[in-house]
Amino acid sequence: MRNVHKTTYRVAAALAAVGLVLMAGGFALSGFDVRVFSASVDRGEVTLGGREVEHPERVPLLGWMAVLGTVEVNPPVAPDAPDTPSAP
Repeated sequence: MRNVHKTTYRVAAALAAVGLVLMAGGFALSGFDVRVFSASVDRGEVTLGGREVEHPERVPLLGWMAVLGTVEVNPPVAPDAPDTPSAP
């Protein structure tokens, strides 16, 4: 049983490593554009990386979500710094 757990962890680690490499490669191929990590599904319109998908029904899961309504996945944005108080 111990060998099964070791094998499972090795496979999971290998898949996670491959996913990170593919993510980094896509980010580099996009010209280091942060928009590559954004996605938007709004009433049948699917936007991936700032570009609208022509046939969203052909994209697995996103076509199904397009029917549901509005879904947005965007990278977090840092809030603006507060204004400093003026001297009395």
